[in-house]
Amino acid sequence: MEQGQWEITCPQCKRDAVPQTTDEDIINPQNQYAISKYCQELIALNLGRRYHIPTTALRYSIVQGPRQSFYNAYSGACRIFCLSAYFNRKPPIYEDGMQLRDYVNIEDVVRANLLVMDDSRADYQIFNVGGGKGHTVLELAQIVAKIFGKEAKPEITGEFRFGDTRHIISSIDKLSALGWKPQNSVEKSVKDYYGWLNHREVTEDILNYAEKKMKELQVVRRIAG
Repeated sequence: MEQGQWEITCPQCKRDAVPQTTDEDIINPQNQYAISKYCQELIALNLGRRYHIPTTALRYSIVQGPRQSFYNAYSGACRIFCLSAYFNRKPPIYEDGMQLRDYVNIEDVVRANLLVMDDSRADYQIFNVGGGKGHTVLELAQIVAKIFGKEAKPEITGEFRFGDTRHIISSIDKLSALGWKPQNSVEKSVKDYYGWLNHREVTEDILNYAEKKMKELQVVRRIAG
């Protein structure tokens, strides 16, 4: 990543790897956040089985919608892009913007939670909760610009977030087998956030605060050269 080589390549043929959806059996946390989530999952499921307390673990993809904290630097691209459009600033794009992300609407997440609480087939199981398809970061920036009525001119900053996975798309087949499927689009998530944002008091320093914080922690880094 420091060299600006964004795609993962095959060590034999040197071609770019093709992104695949990941199911619940694929577990490989690589940073403190992911490791902590997996530890919580293990504690909950193992104690649930031991003491016969019905327990279910849900692995959310990138949850989008209203009420996301303005000051949380990790609350998602939707927040950053919407605030940038709101203040007529170019949205920052890390890497080349072609990384795939799996966005899921908060209303669909709520339905997933309610389903597994009522369905005993979910007891002691793990489920991905995702949007069902991948969108590039640039696509999200374009959706935000359209909904805000702004011209889409994102800024490729020459930076990357240390530890980010190139492509993330979760398989939702297991949860879909219980009768759940995502019903809301990325466009709805952005529209809902836009409507909520217009009724809040926000100042432009919010964007500077989050960006400064990530750089101080060396989460955001610049490519060499």
